[in-house]
This record gives sequence, structure tokens and C-alpha cells, in this order.
Amino acid sequence: MSTTVLDTSSKDTSVIFALITAMLIWGSSWISGKIIADMAPAKVTVFYRIALATISMLPILLFVKKAKLQRLFCSNKAIFWSLPAGTLMAMYNQFFFLGLLDGLPGKGGMLVTTTNPIFTIILSTMILRIALSTKQVLGCVIGLVGGLLMIEVWHFDSAQVLASGNAYFLLASLTWAFLTLISKQGTKFCDFLTFSTLMYFWATLLSYVFAYELSPIQNITSYSATYWYHMFYLSIIVVSIATSIFFLATQQLGPSRSSSFIFIVPVTAMGMSIWYFNESLSLTMFLGGAFALCAVYLLNQPVKTEPNTSTK
Repeated sequence: MSTTVLDTSSKDTSVIFALITAMLIWGSSWISGKIIADMAPAKVTVFYRIALATISMLPILLFVKKAKLQRLFCSNKAIFWSLPAGTLMAMYNQFFFLGLLDGLPGKGGMLVTTTNPIFTIILSTMILRIALSTKQVLGCVIGLVGGLLMIEVWHFDSAQVLASGNAYFLLASLTWAFLTLISKQGTKFCDFLTFSTLMYFWATLLSYVFAYELSPIQNITSYSATYWYHMFYLSIIVVSIATSIFFLATQQLGPSRSSSFIFIVPVTAMGMSIWYFNESLSLTMFLGGAFALCAVYLLNQPVKTEPNTSTK
């Protein structure tokens, strides 16, 4: 029994390390997303991003299968769950780029990534009946407070916080929370790589329907090298690799625990915005970042009832 516990702990540590790396990549993606937000219509950018991610998953699947790094399997139930997951993925990306077009680059990123873990945890408790410990509830509160400090919410009235671009960020956050729960269900019947590929495929088809009137395939050469440089980063690195790692973590750690690491993203987004957009770092923003990281720690504290389940 002790060997099993050690193996599980070691596996969780590897997943957590990969998840932290993925969150750092997500945080940096706000810079690339903001740069290309006004270079093409949001609908076209979303289609290119998800289509490239889908295509790039194919050699990854082939390599994993040849190297026998992961057992690939899929059932009809997984295909069924991948349909709503793909729909939510397409919707999330639409809201993502609409928000980047009209919202604040760094602080908008903080808004969506601060509220996302809260939405996911609330939905998990309501739908999956997942109980939270006192430390985890405290972690939610501290994470939310940290996000508000990083945004410096007192500088904005309610109309500004909920204005066009930032409202899209909130919709993206809620959409991703539902997507996290659905992916947890879908990966019960499929490995995370195959499920991610199926999800990206359906999202690509739906995104093409949204972008059809703008002729994205015919106009593929109309965009600059800078646009495609950032697009390849956003699709292959951010979606194919980092986002797939997130779904692996959701499969291994559960939706609430994996989503808690999203609190790392606003800290990264803040740092990248300070570096790239020359935004200033105030004391309250620094404290907000510290609170967000503290929230990750608290939300990953084990529930007291766990030892009882290991003795069966």
C-alpha cells in the first residue's frame, strides 16, 4: 500500500510540474494574443488558431503511439462528450479574442484567470458534489482578493469592469469552467490526447462556420509574418501543448484542483505586461500576486477525509 501511495504522489508531482509550466505559457499568451488581436477579425483568428492546433496534434499522437508513451484509446462515449467540449472550446476562443480586442491586455487577463478557478470550483461543488475544506474555501477567497488587488479594481467603476471587452473575459471564464467539467467526464472514456484532438476538431468545424463569410482559407496569405509567428505560438505551444497538459491534469487531479493553478496565470500575465507593455508594478499588484500564489497552495491542501479512503 505504501508503494502505491508513493507512486501516486510521484505521478501527481510530475503532473503538477507540467501544469505549472503550462500556466506560465498561458500567462505569456496574453501578449501574443493582444499583438494580433487587431490584425485580423476575431472569428478568423479563432479558426486559424484551433485548426493549427488540431493539425499539430496529429504528429504528437503518432509520436506518442510509436514511442508507447501513453496508451491511446477512445470510445463512443468519448466522442459524444467531445462534441459539447468542442463547442465550448470554440466559444471560449471567440470570447478570448473579442476581449483582447476591446479589453485591457494585462488586467483583462487577470480578470478572466482570477474568476475562472472560482467558477470551476463553484460548479464542481454544485454538479459533482465535491466538498471543500476550510483551507480550500479560504484559498478561493484569497485568490479572488488577490485578483482584485492585481486589477486594482477600485480604479474602475462597475460599468468599466463589465464593459464590452472585460465582459467577454467574464464570459470566457465561465465557458472554460463548464469546459473543464465536461473534459473531466470525457476523459473517463478516452486518453487525454485523443480527447483533446477530438475536441479541437469539433471546435475547428464550428469556428469555420463562424468565419465562413470572411473566407479564411482563401485569405490565408493576406496576413503578415508577425501575425503567423504569434499564431503558431498561440496554436501549437499554447493550445496543443499547454492546454492539453491542463486536460491531463484535470483527468489526474480533478477539475477543482487543476483549475486552482490558473491563479498562476494572472501573475504571469502581470509580469509579461509590465515587461512588454511597460505597465507599472504597484505595491497592491505585487501583494495581489502573492495572494494568488498563496491561493494555489491552500486549494491544493488535502481534504481530511482522504486518508480514510486509502485504507479500503
